[in-house]
Amino acid sequence: MERRDFLKTAAVGAAAASFATPAIASGKRQWKMVTAWPKNLPGPGVAAQKLADRITALSGGRIEVKLFAAGELVPGRGVFDAVSQGTADLYHAVPAYWGSKSKGILMFGSQPFGLRADEQVGWLTHGGGQALYDEIYGRFGLKPFLCGNSGPQWQGWFKEEINSVDDLKGLRFRTTGLASEMCAKLGMAVQAMGGRAMFQALQSGALDAGEFIGPWTDSALGFYQVAKNYYWPGV
Repeated sequence: MERRDFLKTAAVGAAAASFATPAIASGKRQWKMVTAWPKNLPGPGVAAQKLADRITALSGGRIEVKLFAAGELVPGRGVFDAVSQGTADLYHAVPAYWGSKSKGILMFGSQPFGLRADEQVGWLTHGGGQALYDEIYGRFGLKPFLCGNSGPQWQGWFKEEINSVDDLKGLRFRTTGLASEMCAKLGMAVQAMGGRAMFQALQSGALDAGEFIGPWTDSALGFYQVAKNYYWPGV
């Protein structure tokens, strides 16, 4: 593959990203990184900024990566298309958001009954997972890299206590990926939205429950203030 072709299709992200033809100024390449996260959100938001800074440092300043949090350049759920279509150069997000693109993408995120973060890294690195990852994202002009792993999602925050599976039926619940299909089969009304929108929906009563990432990241968004019951493990 020619180097110029690689730069047009290579990708970096917690899920994947792609490089469009970058702007060049004073001998430097300027890359726009869009993310699915609020600015400096503990966990993924901080990791995205560290990744941007690391690329800049390792290139000796020849590549300048400017990070745009969710909503600053494109909506958080728009980062996949933004990079695929060349609006941005790379993105930082998770595979669970892209099931509408291809169901196969969901297998690179949290899966029911597996894999742990270390197992997933082993599969991608030594078990042929990266080749499948490359193939499925390549259909959209993207090159994926694993850039962190938060592990399986937890079950989430609930306004009311859950004592049986029947208590889940009819609950308006925020989740994504394969978990959304599982929850729908349990009779839950599944909705997808960003972390801040989830807080507002829980606060207003538009949601009864939801999961975002895990207790450390979620605590920064204040879910415990509006939904007092927290359950684990998730799927």
